[in-house]
Amino acid sequence: MKSWKTSSKGFVLIISVLGFISCDSEILNEELENTEEAQAYFDYDLDGSQSCLVNEEEPISAIDYEGSITLGRKMNIPQTMENMQKAWEELQGRDLYPGMENPVKVNKLYIRFLPKNKNQISELARYDENLDLFGFPLHYEFEPTTDENDSYRDRSLPLETPSPLYTVVDDDYAFPSSIPYEIIEELYMPDEDRTIPPDLADDLELVAENIAAGKSSNELSKTSKKWRPEGRIRVVDHAQGEPTDGMAVPVKGVQVMARRGLKWSWGITDEHGVFRVKKDFKKKVNYSVRWSNHEWYIIKGSSVTRAWYFGPKKEGEWDSLINGSIQSFYAQIHRAAYHSYYGENYGITRPMHNKPGNDRMWIRAHKKASILGYAAHFYENAPHAISVFAKYKLDGEKKWIYGEDFDKNHNRLYSTVIHEFGHASQRNLFYMDKQLKWKNLERVVGESWANGIEIELIKEVYPKEHGFLLDWTDCVFPNRPNYTTYIVKDLLHPGGDDNGANESNPVFESHHADFTLKEIENVMGHTWAEWRENLKQGLSTVEADNVQNRFDYWETACD
Repeated sequence: MKSWKTSSKGFVLIISVLGFISCDSEILNEELENTEEAQAYFDYDLDGSQSCLVNEEEPISAIDYEGSITLGRKMNIPQTMENMQKAWEELQGRDLYPGMENPVKVNKLYIRFLPKNKNQISELARYDENLDLFGFPLHYEFEPTTDENDSYRDRSLPLETPSPLYTVVDDDYAFPSSIPYEIIEELYMPDEDRTIPPDLADDLELVAENIAAGKSSNELSKTSKKWRPEGRIRVVDHAQGEPTDGMAVPVKGVQVMARRGLKWSWGITDEHGVFRVKKDFKKKVNYSVRWSNHEWYIIKGSSVTRAWYFGPKKEGEWDSLINGSIQSFYAQIHRAAYHSYYGENYGITRPMHNKPGNDRMWIRAHKKASILGYAAHFYENAPHAISVFAKYKLDGEKKWIYGEDFDKNHNRLYSTVIHEFGHASQRNLFYMDKQLKWKNLERVVGESWANGIEIELIKEVYPKEHGFLLDWTDCVFPNRPNYTTYIVKDLLHPGGDDNGANESNPVFESHHADFTLKEIENVMGHTWAEWRENLKQGLSTVEADNVQNRFDYWETACD
């Protein structure tokens, strides 16, 4: 195909390259906006041919807090001790539950943590990984939201200060000593009290809600039927040329919450995008998606704020079709992350898991361009993070990679995230194999392996993109020799493109060893030469010669 550097279509074809070369770096010094950013650039020494395995974090920006919801009316919390005591007295006044002892006592606390920095947020997550933390107060209504609303931010706080984190805990909860917190309200939540009949719990909850809402006494006797929130989450896949282009595809494995005040319940979407939460409710609930799970958080840019999708307040199922908004960006990132952790990966090492001694992966979704010039990069220091950028700098101008409304190039976004998780997979491999030392890894090995994982894992999801990459033979960065190669796809799919081999030779196929992705991973080396020699071990002469030929080709492709 035509080399991107000579194409008259310029940016369009560069974006094609970006779809699978997530670590492209074409930064001009005049694009660095301040001294701090310039210092980060020169410290990192991109012109010295560093890879997109970075150890510098992007600076925080006001853009990272765009999309904040606006708080509306402050609610009277039904589960306060005062309201619950009144509810019990109302039931007793109607001669209900005679002879029963007053059950109203503090069993829950509505609190907020006040973390000072990112480290304290990570510490809190490690301290209690089952704790639901919300970056918005639970005792306020929201003003009407759109798909662009993805978080809450107290605008009076400095950029670097995390928002308070709200939740409900048991009354005897053991708080971490190093993280400040405040008790907002002592609560009695009857549905969490296993010492009383379920009917009493329902009645207390219903009467307390009416008292909190200021309803008259004759309305207190009204009952509401219980129902279980459920629905479906899908996204329109804007993947030009692919079988799914323009289709609604399910978002699998996403956390969906139904919440009414301080009571909430979660459901996880299945392979069809269908979810059902675990608790019953009466009356309307607020639906929302938290773009996080046990293995990762999707974070707004360089902030510490998790990304949300705030749905409707309603009674009945929520059938959501995401199409062309920041939520499309998050949904595609989630789909690729889910694939990396749980999807078909042909037996290779998964990215590092959330377990003692290892934090969740932070996936930073930026609405801006990277100061380092990448479409995405992997932060190699612990705790690890992946950054994905919606814009790219070209000739001093910022361009939208996936469309201003995030309705373009979804296949390349997916592919880009898979590439960065390829780095995370290799980092985990080096953690587990004590013979491998991450500091000794040559960048060309790291980038070539991430390319191979990317090309192979998208095969079933985006076959057109996969086929396009199989035929790639050009040097991607002619001014940066030995930066990255496509050696892995050549070893796996020798028929994809001959790269100079004589395909008319009757024994052409016999020249190629029958590698799997896992077999190539099993002989991983620190250097290009070590990896090559490991791959040649045990092969016939012609097969070993062919491996040598493939490595020789990519060594000289950028000369």
